[in-house]
Amino acid sequence: MNLTSWLNEKTKKMDWIDMALTKVSCFAFGVLLVVLIPQLLQINLLWIVAIWIILAIRPIYRFFK
Repeated sequence: MNLTSWLNEKTKKMDWIDMALTKVSCFAFGVLLVVLIPQLLQINLLWIVAIWIILAIRPIYRFFK
């Protein structure tokens, strides 16, 4: 069993509340990083938007496919 199939098997056991809590915990981790490393706030907004778009392309494509 490779990593991808193992992760797919584990993800199928999660309901929507688990997925929402995972997203909120990732957001909280991002806030924690900014609190611990304030220099992250000095990153140009265009870089953040570009990274966000790049990371969102595949999920949006698969959602509307």
